[in-house]
Amino acid sequence: MPRPRKQEATDETGENRKYRLILEKARALFLQLGFDATSMDMIAREAGVSKATVYVHFTGKDDLLLRLIDDECGRLGPQALWPAHDGPIDLDAELLGIARRYTAFFLQDRGLDLHRLIMISAGRFPKAVETFWRAGPGRCEDEMSAFLEIAIARGLLRIDNIRLAAVQFLSLVQGRLHLRWEMSLGPPGAAEYQALIEGGVRVFLAAYRAGGRVGPQA
Repeated sequence: MPRPRKQEATDETGENRKYRLILEKARALFLQLGFDATSMDMIAREAGVSKATVYVHFTGKDDLLLRLIDDECGRLGPQALWPAHDGPIDLDAELLGIARRYTAFFLQDRGLDLHRLIMISAGRFPKAVETFWRAGPGRCEDEMSAFLEIAIARGLLRIDNIRLAAVQFLSLVQGRLHLRWEMSLGPPGAAEYQALIEGGVRVFLAAYRAGGRVGPQA
């Protein structure tokens, strides 16, 4: 059953601005002090609103954290891994585009902050990890699976286990980006990044392309 949601304005009203401001100030405090050490009073004070106003938008601190994670995933992740269309599919180009959109999340400082926030909260609040997985990696796997189904239906790929192939593709093109990210080592250089995603696409197509032609070439 979906989690009940408090008021959330979607236009550019004053209430919406307050909602966004509360989220942003909560994000900063959670990262600086941790989830347990941050109080709703502190969030209200930093946002310049009353505590009552915070509770208009959020049922409590747990709800605020879950909404923040959901919001950050929507902000940082791709709107769609594959912008669906009815035209011809250039498999090499489409997969490269998916790879770029997916890995962009791992190349943002704000993405690193989100990961830290989840790690800070995970032991105390497992629901935070579930929310992140549903809104981030889980959604991407769903969308990748949907693309693969279309490619199979058009005779471009041969795949027995679609979900497994979706996970394999996303893992191939992200490589060790997530480890660099977790260790704050910074993004790879442009040439290394391009080699990573192109190599991932080549390996995937070598396994699953109908007819066996491999691409793109380095």
